[in-house]
Amino acid sequence: MLSFLKYDPLAPMLFTRLSFWVFLCVILLIYSFIYKKLRSRNLFLLLASLFFYYKAGGAFVILLLLTTVINFYGAWLTGGVAGKNRRKAILVLLLVIDLGILAWCKYSYFFTGIINSILGTDIHVINIFNEISSVMTGRSLSLTTILLPIGISFYTFQLISYSIEVYRKRIVPMRDFVDFAFYISFFPQVISGPIVKATQFLPQIRENYVISRADYGNALLLILGGFVKKMVIADYISLNFVGRVFENPNLYTGFENLMAVYGYTLQIYCDFSGYTDIAIGVALLLGFRLPPNFNSPYKAKNINDFWKRWHISLTTWFRDYLFLPLAYFLSDRMKKESYFRIRTETWIYSVTTLVVFLLCGLWHGASMNFVIWGGLHGAALVLFRLFSSKGRRKKRGNLLQNSISWFITFQFVAFTWIIFRANDSESLTRMIEKILYNFHPELILPVMMAYKTVFILIFAGFMIHWIPENRKLWVKNLFIQSPELVKFSVILFILIFIYQFNSSDIVPFIYFRF
Repeated sequence: MLSFLKYDPLAPMLFTRLSFWVFLCVILLIYSFIYKKLRSRNLFLLLASLFFYYKAGGAFVILLLLTTVINFYGAWLTGGVAGKNRRKAILVLLLVIDLGILAWCKYSYFFTGIINSILGTDIHVINIFNEISSVMTGRSLSLTTILLPIGISFYTFQLISYSIEVYRKRIVPMRDFVDFAFYISFFPQVISGPIVKATQFLPQIRENYVISRADYGNALLLILGGFVKKMVIADYISLNFVGRVFENPNLYTGFENLMAVYGYTLQIYCDFSGYTDIAIGVALLLGFRLPPNFNSPYKAKNINDFWKRWHISLTTWFRDYLFLPLAYFLSDRMKKESYFRIRTETWIYSVTTLVVFLLCGLWHGASMNFVIWGGLHGAALVLFRLFSSKGRRKKRGNLLQNSISWFITFQFVAFTWIIFRANDSESLTRMIEKILYNFHPELILPVMMAYKTVFILIFAGFMIHWIPENRKLWVKNLFIQSPELVKFSVILFILIFIYQFNSSDIVPFIYFRF
């Protein structure tokens, strides 16, 4: 029992570990006795969330609490002062603190490395949390090694959105620290989202627990579907094919490299959306509704449509708190109707989009790969805007046009995932060269037979993804309306199916490192 209470950096609590589901069963058991008492319910879920974060991230729970306290009282001060300049000054201070901590944890090595290479210095970053973790776990950790606080990008963006909404007077600052801390640390989504706006979540904190039969069935289906995406598809094709090719592209043919690219395109979607499905399902069992984060992104017919479907909560956050404010700022200062024969609004959209997507790339990590990935997507959106009649399709294309548009979009997205995933520029170059100049079509059939299960899963994964939404809705309603015995049989069958693909290697969710 005592060992369960300790943090083990080699075995953090993940959705795919049995320890999490034991933890959740205990939570649901206690929850069943207190869910009607709102104050007790929220305090209990806060403590459970902090314990979960401690089991997943160790000493960094202190940082989570520290930033929560700072933003709680900072927003409280913002709401209490009358002058706009004073409110703005408090907001700026909060943004400096939040983004400063995020930058220190995620980008210290990145920027000190650049400085050291340019100036020939030998600057080292000191991380006190490593010392705290060493004491807590008994494992020696280097003070000059940055350990990324798990989920920091996600909960920091929630803190920022809350502070901005208070500054804009769209919400009243919370007076109850327990409720606010619960909102920031809610365990299903604190590590990898979805990023939940205060306006979406805070009203639910004071609502009575209500879960219908449809909610219950939907929650179970989301959790099961998330497990299939993660453990059956993403983990299996990663361990048995995709990871091997990306590590050593020279050892494989161009066809294998191309299939690894398509495999990773499916893997990252199944891995991330699988986590999101489980998070939304678990939250729904507790009576809380989280916003959707994906909407079949590989069905997109253009790059603009793709970003309306992929990582929706992050895209929405960047739109509301960076794109629109920056666009308004530029529009106030660019008075001419056109520059170099290009209309002002086009310049504003282009500059703002490029800035946002370069920062979106940097948000994913301190690597030029991510920055280039974000820049390519930003440039694609700008070009789409320029060549699609002010960014809008006024007429619906025919089947052939839509198919071509979808094909081009999918190939572009898949290509950019190579940059996102590649270990270094040399691996990236080798992989592209293999695909272009060393394809070996005569080896396609032998390769497919050698990796039969992998290719079946890749094919099945994409086919399921491209099923029309009305068909998916029909299956969901059929499961929800089925008798409990049928539900139990389906759950048992899926769990047995998942077990057949279970690996001794626990593969962390990809977005845990962002």
